[in-house]
Parts: sequence; C-alpha cells; structure tokens
Amino acid sequence: MPSIIRILIVLALTPFVQAQFIPTLLQNRSYWGDGKSEIDFYEAEFIRDGEPRRCELLAILTPLFVEPETLAHVDNGRQSATIPAIQMNLTAAVPHGLTVELRSIEVLWRLDSMSLARLSFVGSDVFGNIAKIIRESREANRVTWTYSAESYEGKTDRQLISPGDKAIVAYDELPLRIRTLDFTKPTGEFEVDLAPTLGSPGKGFDGLKPAKISWKTNDRTIQVEMQHPAGKDQFVLDANFPFLLRERTAYDGTHWKMKNSIKADPRNYLRNGDRERAWKDPMLRHPD
Repeated sequence: MPSIIRILIVLALTPFVQAQFIPTLLQNRSYWGDGKSEIDFYEAEFIRDGEPRRCELLAILTPLFVEPETLAHVDNGRQSATIPAIQMNLTAAVPHGLTVELRSIEVLWRLDSMSLARLSFVGSDVFGNIAKIIRESREANRVTWTYSAESYEGKTDRQLISPGDKAIVAYDELPLRIRTLDFTKPTGEFEVDLAPTLGSPGKGFDGLKPAKISWKTNDRTIQVEMQHPAGKDQFVLDANFPFLLRERTAYDGTHWKMKNSIKADPRNYLRNGDRERAWKDPMLRHPD
C-alpha cells in the first residue's frame, strides 16, 4: 500500500486584500450570478525529458455553494448553512512517448472569507498514481492547512510550517489568483510566500519560498511576472474585466495559449458535437 503523508501547515488568517489582492473578480454577481462556468481552452506545451509535449489544457471556473465544514457541493444555495465559492478545475492529458501523463488540479475558493479552502492534485504517469491535497480548517482567528498525499513515492516526516508576515500564494492557484490583483493601479510589485506545486512526483511539501509578483498594464493587456527561486513565470491577461488569462509561460518552459473561452453550463453540453456547437454560439463567447 502506498504510504500516506500528513503535514500540518499552520497559517495566520490574513485579509484577502493584503499584498495587492482584491475580491472584485470573485465577488462580481453580474459575472457569476447566472450560475454558468467560465470555460477556457488552451493549446499547451509541457516540457518532458527536454522536449515540448503538445496537448489541450482545459480550465473551468464555476460558481457554486458548499457546506462550510465538509466543503461538499450543495445544490440549493438558499440554505442558511451554505457558503458561496468559486471552483477552478485544470485538466490535461500530456503525451509522453508510449504513455500519457494525466493531470488534474482543483482549487476551491470560499467567498465569505476570500480564502483558499481546498487545493488538490490527482495524476498518473508511467510509474503509477499520485494524489495530493491541501485543505483549510478554521480555529478561532487562525487557519490550518492539512496536507496529505498518497503515491508510489514513499513517506516523509511530518512538517510544521509557520507563516511570516507576507501573503501566501499556492503555485497551482495562480491562473485564478493573478486575476484578483488590484488592476486599478497600472503597475505594482510586492512579495509573497509561495507554496510549491502539488503537480510534481516529489514525496512531500517542500515549504514556503519567497517570491515577487509584479505587473504592468497597457491598452490591451496586463503583463504579470512572478520571480521565485525556480525561475520566472509570465502571464498575459486581458486589460479589461474579467481579465482572462490569454497566455502563460512557466519557469520550466510550460506554455499555454488560449484558443477559446466561453460562458456556459457544461452539464448542458455532454453529447458528441456539443463542443463545436458551443464554440459556434456567439452568445456564449467572450469578445476577442
């Protein structure tokens, strides 16, 4: 049986607006109030063994309601015990020689506190399956993240990581998180503590690392950069709301470029040919 790794990460509960992040995108009722998902299609290249591997990456951002203790989805948001949330799912099937590497990341943001409630990675490669999760729990005025993993990689010792005075950002939430920067300012630069990606086959949580985020706005786009110990990540966003992520270049050479973006309920598009039908519907598309 694969070993189970449990790491408790104790984080101070910090306001969402700290370090230039604001809730404008996530709280916009005119954008999310229709209950539809933002569905973004990217041409992607993942670097494996020094070579680019081309595939499609799908990003789905969905407004929903969850039960505050279990974070389980709740159909009826009018129930008093539910809280609103935004869920982001990133999926890709990366060709790798004779095999395919499967990658799926889920990020859940709770909107009552504007905080990361759950972040999980599930994947498989030629060696086997990998599953990792960071989950938030609340006690008084502090937040505890419990990290657990199950894979073929073995066991690590339990770790306790204390936060500093900077905002904490998880690498895997960046496609959503950078869209919540305070773009009322044309430029900006600040430091954060960066939690590493869960999408690696490593044994455990590698600790928080210092990183610097900066951005610059022009007429059509916003250029965002993040410098961190592993290198530099670059993002190109639309200059106007909802600040769609058009392109990303990661420190390891991974590259995304948007080929389409629509607003739709994916549950209504599950039959053969529905993708093409949705893409051709001008009522679903974002303006280019």
